[in-house]
Amino acid sequence: MLDDPIIRSMEATGYPPWIDPDRVPRCPICGEECSRVFKDTYGDIVGCDECITECDAWEAEECFAEDDG
Repeated sequence: MLDDPIIRSMEATGYPPWIDPDRVPRCPICGEECSRVFKDTYGDIVGCDECITECDAWEAEECFAEDDG
């Protein structure tokens, strides 16, 4: 088991071999370093934990568009 490349990598760097600790994820929308990104139903990234805030739909006036009739 000690010859497992994943274990060797974890012991040497603290990370599995598929993670490069010198690279950090950045949001493709705002460019900030982030830990989470959010995707729409089509799989497109719409923002991250740095550029998106959650709010209550009942408190967002934009959610109550006027009925045009």
